[in-house]
Amino acid sequence: MDYKLYNVRALYARTHEPHNFSAQDSRSMPCAYDAPEAAYSCSFIISEDVAKQTARAAVDAYNAKKKHDWLPYKPSNLEQIFKRETDVNGVETGNLIIKTVKKTYGEKGNAPKVWMPDSSEAPEGFRITNGSECHVLLYLAPWNYAGKSGVQFRLKGIKVNLLADAPAMDDPFANDPNAKPAMNGSIDDELDSLMGNLSNKKPPSAGSDFNDEIPF
Repeated sequence: MDYKLYNVRALYARTHEPHNFSAQDSRSMPCAYDAPEAAYSCSFIISEDVAKQTARAAVDAYNAKKKHDWLPYKPSNLEQIFKRETDVNGVETGNLIIKTVKKTYGEKGNAPKVWMPDSSEAPEGFRITNGSECHVLLYLAPWNYAGKSGVQFRLKGIKVNLLADAPAMDDPFANDPNAKPAMNGSIDDELDSLMGNLSNKKPPSAGSDFNDEIPF
C-alpha cells in the first residue's frame, strides 16, 4: 500500500549511498550495494496528528494483507511505531520521528527516487540536508515473523521542496599565519621555472650510482 507524507522535515538522509550497521564503529556506515543488510534510509519529523493518521494507515495495510496464521497488529500507543522528537536539551517537542528504509537487495541503482522542486530527478550523489522540507512516498509493508508483527515504512521516493542550508563553517585558515602562500610569484611562473631547470639537466649515465645515501 502506497502512502504519502506532505511537508515533513528530513533527518539523517542516507539516500545518496547505501549504509549498513558497522559493529566495529557501532554506527551506520557507508557500504557497497551488495554488502549484507545494505540499505538506503531517511527519517522524517512529523506532527502528532500526522503520526496518528499514519499509524491508522499502517494498521489498515496490515489487516488488508494479513494471512490466516498471522498475529494481530494492534499498537497501543504511537511510541510503539515512532520515536518522540526531543530538542538539544532532551525536552520533547510534541513531534515524532518516522524512520523509513529501502534495502538494496544486492542490486545496484536501487536507491529511492529523489526529485527536485521543479520535479526533475536529483543528480547522482545528491545529498538531502537535515531540516529539508519534503514530500515523501512510502510503501507500507506488513510483516509477521518470529512471534512478532508490524509494518515497515519502505522509502520509495522523496520530493525536496526546500533544501535546508548545510551548517555554516568559517574558513579556519583565513587568519592563520602558517597558512600564507609560500611562493612570491604565480604558480604558473614557479612551474615554468621548475620545468626549465629540469630540462637543462642531463640524464644520468648508465654507470651512475643510484645507491647513494638519501640526504635527508
